[in-house]
Amino acid sequence: MMRHIKKSAASILMLLVPLLFHSTASGKTIYSVGFDYRKAVPSSVYFAGKSHKEVDHLCETGEHASTADIAACSQRDYEIIFAKLKSKIKSLEDGFKKDDAELKAEDNPIASPYFEKGQNAWIEFRDNQCYAETYSLGEASMRYMTFWDCMARITRERLDDLDSAKD
Repeated sequence: MMRHIKKSAASILMLLVPLLFHSTASGKTIYSVGFDYRKAVPSSVYFAGKSHKEVDHLCETGEHASTADIAACSQRDYEIIFAKLKSKIKSLEDGFKKDDAELKAEDNPIASPYFEKGQNAWIEFRDNQCYAETYSLGEASMRYMTFWDCMARITRERLDDLDSAKD
């Protein structure tokens, strides 16, 4: 009976050892793999259970903040500025569509398709720029902070551009 147990244990161990070494030998961490920001869980989920005031304090001061906290604060900043951009885009699109009706009636080219193409090109530029800045760090714990800070920075610049272009 003892020999059967030893033999079974040895068989199980032989099956598990390659699995254990494969998973640990690969050395992959959350900082060494690609990610898709569009699949990211909203920062509100990360901060669930904290009051708005607590989150504001943590994000503004960084007091007692972990790396994950700071990354979530960076993501939150992006989400806030992106919401403003979406509102601005909607307002501009409505204006273009209204103006396009007059242009079309006078048999002139319309603007809204070009605005849409420009916005799509800008999104592609922003995403590529931020992934490049982030992945250039390699396997760094500040990877997500860098990514969300880049997204917020470039989105803020876009919002400023759209504000000044319409003035």
